[in-house]
Amino acid sequence: MTQGIITKITGVVFLKLKEDKEISVDNVTTLQVRNNGVVSVFVNEFEIASKETFVLVTPDGSQSKIDLSIRFGDTESGDFQNSSWNKRELDIIYKKTLRCKN
Repeated sequence: MTQGIITKITGVVFLKLKEDKEISVDNVTTLQVRNNGVVSVFVNEFEIASKETFVLVTPDGSQSKIDLSIRFGDTESGDFQNSSWNKRELDIIYKKTLRCKN
């Protein structure tokens, strides 16, 4: 008899963003962002340079609700206006607790 049993598992989620976006995620146990584009990206007003990785939630055993405000730097002026390859690309990788019920 396994009816009504709630199981908790951890899932890993990979997101790739190429435009400004607001994201909210519950039950996060760890979260990091990596800027794979050539322009800076601002995550909650914190600047992340090209090819830089930043850990926003450390794996300390707790769970958090995360609200992210993603804003990419200007690509229409300066050194980036003639470039079309990989201007904007942010990877978000996080683990989250999922509840499954039989």
